Amino acid sequence: MPDHLFIAEKPALAEAIAKARAEQMGVSASKSDGSWKVGNDAVTWLFGHMYELAYPHEYDESYAKWKMEHLPIIPSRWRRNPHKDKAKHLSIIRGLLKESKYVVNAGDAEREGQLLVDELLEEMGWDPFSDRTKRIWVSSFARKDMLAALDGMFPNRDKRNLYLSAFTRQQADWAHGLNMTRLYTILARQTGADMLVTVGRVQTPTLWLVVERDRLIEAFKPVDHFLPTGMFRHANGTFKADWVIPDDHEGLDPEGRLVDKAVAERIAAKVAGKQGQVESFTSSNKSKAPPLPYSLSALQTDCSKKLGLTAAQTLEVAQALYEKHKATTYPRSDSRYLPKAILKDEAPGIMAALAGCDGIGESAQKANLSLKSAAWDDSKVTDHHGIIPTSEFTPSKLAAMAPVERAVFELIAKAFIAQFHPDFTWKSLVANLRVEGEAFKATGRQVIAQGWKVVYGAEEDDEDEEKETEQSIPSMAKGDAVVAEKTSLASKRTQPPPYFNDGTLIAAMAAIHKFVPDGEIKRRLKESDGIGTEATRASIIEKLIAMKFLERKGKTKLVSSKAGRSVIDVLPKEIVDPGMTAIWEAQLTKISKGEASAEQFFEVLSRTLHKQVEQGRQSGGVRIAGKSIEPLPGHGEECPVCHKGKLTTVVGRKGDLKGVRYIRCDNWHGADDPRTCKHVVWPDRPREKVDPMPGDGSTCPTCGKGTLVTRMSKTKTRFMVCTNWKKDDPASCKHVVFDRPKVDPMPGDGSTCPKCGKGTLATRLSKSGNRFMSCTNWKQGDPASCDHVVWDDSKPKANAMPGDGQTCTKCGKGTMRTRVSKEGKRRLSCDNWRKDDPTSCDNVVWDNDGSGPKGGAGGKGKFGSNPTGKGKTGAGLRSGKDSKSRR
Repeated sequence: MPDHLFIAEKPALAEAIAKARAEQMGVSASKSDGSWKVGNDAVTWLFGHMYELAYPHEYDESYAKWKMEHLPIIPSRWRRNPHKDKAKHLSIIRGLLKESKYVVNAGDAEREGQLLVDELLEEMGWDPFSDRTKRIWVSSFARKDMLAALDGMFPNRDKRNLYLSAFTRQQADWAHGLNMTRLYTILARQTGADMLVTVGRVQTPTLWLVVERDRLIEAFKPVDHFLPTGMFRHANGTFKADWVIPDDHEGLDPEGRLVDKAVAERIAAKVAGKQGQVESFTSSNKSKAPPLPYSLSALQTDCSKKLGLTAAQTLEVAQALYEKHKATTYPRSDSRYLPKAILKDEAPGIMAALAGCDGIGESAQKANLSLKSAAWDDSKVTDHHGIIPTSEFTPSKLAAMAPVERAVFELIAKAFIAQFHPDFTWKSLVANLRVEGEAFKATGRQVIAQGWKVVYGAEEDDEDEEKETEQSIPSMAKGDAVVAEKTSLASKRTQPPPYFNDGTLIAAMAAIHKFVPDGEIKRRLKESDGIGTEATRASIIEKLIAMKFLERKGKTKLVSSKAGRSVIDVLPKEIVDPGMTAIWEAQLTKISKGEASAEQFFEVLSRTLHKQVEQGRQSGGVRIAGKSIEPLPGHGEECPVCHKGKLTTVVGRKGDLKGVRYIRCDNWHGADDPRTCKHVVWPDRPREKVDPMPGDGSTCPTCGKGTLVTRMSKTKTRFMVCTNWKKDDPASCKHVVFDRPKVDPMPGDGSTCPKCGKGTLATRLSKSGNRFMSCTNWKQGDPASCDHVVWDDSKPKANAMPGDGQTCTKCGKGTMRTRVSKEGKRRLSCDNWRKDDPTSCDNVVWDNDGSGPKGGAGGKGKFGSNPTGKGKTGAGLRSGKDSKSRR
């Protein structure tokens, strides 16, 4: 029976804990199936979240269908389901739990790490906040840090509020994301947009950031502006100075830029060759501290800019440096500060290891460990500190890294080394001149000491510094004479803001307060470190790309798609606005501190969801550009057949209906469900223009539900069919009326068919011009339909063969009729024959007058005799492949 069962978040952490625990206890650690054994203790691991919140249909089967009347879906009691692919490992943990005295939550030292172990314990019936449950807080895989964490175990109940905060966040994201996704997907489908409109507390404001930036770029109109500049000579040397534009000068645009080139040229000409004087000259020392160690967001931003990595790639590499190589500390940190304990206990050893590495060794050797940068601040360290090399790092580990891993590690190492180098210092020089009444200003910089910049060498830029030219301005004093030896115009053009890439979008998510105008929301967002977390921002970007709301252009550029923009356009401001996250995070922080209750938070969320659903219900649908379809007449009206659903415009997806608009009833429960209404109207079907037949548009006389509409057959014959007809649906209406050539009715036309008693006899005209009556209950290719036929024998047929009109000698049922083939050959055949019906009569006799095969009626042989002379009847001519073609 294990004394302590440690449950780590990942296998790598479990291994590190097992080895540190073994060292602490003076025993060895051995790995078995699913766990480590360490003396009387055991260490097992998870694979991230082992459980997920149940799906809506698991609470109520009816929720499997996305319907407006179900929303909002908010469970009264939340359920979790184990991930199916993790069932085997869960059974191992369950067995270990039954035998353990104590459990130690060894989830990552953060809100989500607290949740995923505690939720597992709850599902397995172990109270995560009892006296038998402890917690260790691990921020580094380094042996020394692991031993310190084990020595500092504390009751897990101390983190109960953190768990409640995490679980509340999980529930709220489920309720908000699921209900709003269903709501706006349903509203989009009401306008024919066949797409999933996903909504998320973090992903939607992130998409908004990109859409706003893209539109700003597209709407940007470059402005050409000009700046007179001159080379001035002083007794101590020459230097460059720019004209200082007065606020109220002519030729300026509203932004204060000089856009009138003629004005600029006049200024330049005015001072050219003229003498002026120095109005002031200042020299001040300035300095810049080294950049702070990396948080994950800061690392992702730099890796995007310097290495061309996506945010997801950076996280993957940082995780490998932490788990695989044990060369850096916890990567998903949101802090850029370091605890003072590392400065005293670990920094010397880390620096000694870095000093032995190519590329960074020289700057590490020159590091001054007595220096203390602003990074060393315990009060600003959160659950994790900034990402730095570990005390277990060695040059051999660097040699074992892949090139991309080495590149990322060196960025992390340089940021740490820079903390032990002095500030970068320089002398800032400013000279103000006056020539012909015009003011000019010259700036320059003289470097005093490179300081921490030696760590980075030429790669470091001054992007965040006050821009000062590198020119060396000579020493001068007020009143000194200067001469404008040469003047010119600097022609400039305003530039649009750059497109987002992974790094800049991650930075924008972390500093989203810069993109909102409201002061209070801005303050809250800044306090909560933006939207998303260090661990989720990269996955949010990848999800938006997978949904095709964002697209990659080039290597890392991110742009919004047409669908992504439409989603932002149709969603209400309160869903798109990042302010919602600010409010949530403020409340979740209070819950984690015990200053607010989860119940109060969810009560407010529930009221908000009900309000948003009701607003959506009243909207009547949302249109998605490029996805919604133009509604057809009748769209939105009550279905005239079932009187339950509404008519909706949809577009066919397959076959000859692909791209075709039509209206159908939305009261659909599945093809085989008797509740399903199958009413369809095809007003937009692309067919050949055809004049309507008499009765077109009237109610079908057979089913009383559909409408008669005129169509054109492939053989160019007009017919009217009921709109309630469905192909391959025997239950649909079969009513059809063909437009036949006008023919005088035969006696009996319109009477009930004497054979089937269902159809009506109608006079037709054959292709050979012969009148006949057939039953309207006949369908081509349907052996079950009525095949009753009565031919008109009242008039002699000029082309009739002898035997025409006589009873068939083979079947005794049909009548022999003269036919003419496509080649003009006459034949007698039984009218009891049906194409593709092997049970029908196939008796045929060809004309022997030279237009057909020899023999048969009209020759020497008698009717029905063998024209081949080989002992077989004429019917035998139908055998083989030739028989059907001769028909």
